Amino acid sequence: MTTIVHVSQEKQTGYLRPIVFDLVAHYEPSAHFKFSRRVRNEFDELAKEYTRSTWLLGRYGGRPVMQTDIQGIGVASRVEIGRLVLREGKQAELIGSAMQMFAACQEKNLASGAISRVMINFPKASERPKERTVVREAFDTIFAAEQDRGASSCFVAWEIDHLEIGRCVTYQSLTQYLREDGIYHSKHRGRVDAVQRHLQQEVGRYESHRFFVRPQRQQGTPSLSFCYTGDSADRRVEAFMAGYTDEALEFISAEDYESQRSQFSSLSDYERASRRFGGLWILQNDIVRKLYSQQVGALYLFFDENRRPELDRVFTWDELYERQRESVYIPRASRNSQTFLDMVLEEMVRARFVTKKDDSYQLAAGFDSYKHVTFYQLDDYRKRQV
Repeated sequence: MTTIVHVSQEKQTGYLRPIVFDLVAHYEPSAHFKFSRRVRNEFDELAKEYTRSTWLLGRYGGRPVMQTDIQGIGVASRVEIGRLVLREGKQAELIGSAMQMFAACQEKNLASGAISRVMINFPKASERPKERTVVREAFDTIFAAEQDRGASSCFVAWEIDHLEIGRCVTYQSLTQYLREDGIYHSKHRGRVDAVQRHLQQEVGRYESHRFFVRPQRQQGTPSLSFCYTGDSADRRVEAFMAGYTDEALEFISAEDYESQRSQFSSLSDYERASRRFGGLWILQNDIVRKLYSQQVGALYLFFDENRRPELDRVFTWDELYERQRESVYIPRASRNSQTFLDMVLEEMVRARFVTKKDDSYQLAAGFDSYKHVTFYQLDDYRKRQV
């Protein structure tokens, strides 16, 4: 008996359905930047080197184009490049050349400042992980210096075709946040806030030192100790901090800090990770999505009495509504609202926190691997204090 195996033309030839990538780099504004004749001429010469044909016109053309925008008292520039991909093996080369162009404009002072944001547009971008991986690898290759600071590149899907690439700092899993059984606990927020306020009031006194915390797991609430580093231990710094905030500081040498960096957290990171209000940034594989405060409360409808996620259980709408009416995590004014439940379920299905089949709902596959993070645009990440 002969078995006939049909192999797609894409696998046989290596050709893909044509994909047009539209990449845009936004640069920080500057009051001193002028889009002068010299800048235009040098940019045109650089653009010739990175031009790739796309058989299209305008912003989707393969020739890089620089635009300027007025922002406050300054001028911000942006560079747009189109890339047409016909062969799978050419994706990395074409996307990489666009990233090189963005970096070259910054290095040669042809742009208004450092790169602020990088936007990527292509059809169904949020549903094509293979193409996103190519973009991430090209981005990390060109802008690898920031990788040493403990953050990974990721995307925010503003729309299905519209992505922004940036950096994210991972705190804990989403389940740990909802159960509050990780190393970040809201009980310590008051202590962290007091130290942050004191540091902001006494900037000059502590300018030679850096402050951070060391959370440690223990039975019940995790412990939290405050640390600082600098050229050497300073008893005056420890005395001032103890007098104003009642916190005892522990000196950590720069060498110990670098070798044990994973044990420490910045004050701002701990403050963000321990918040019990507002929305959350959640990392799903390589895409970061916003989980709004109403959706955070609705997720507890899929947890049992011990606040453990019921990953394999399928809920009917009626079961979720009965849970909503008794849930302490749902605003009191919304507990009896059927419209509220319909809205949050629809939003969570769209954001892939929950799956829907007929009239039944279930936590999405991989829910236990979702991470609680903070997403930073590229310029915000460079200014981040660690």
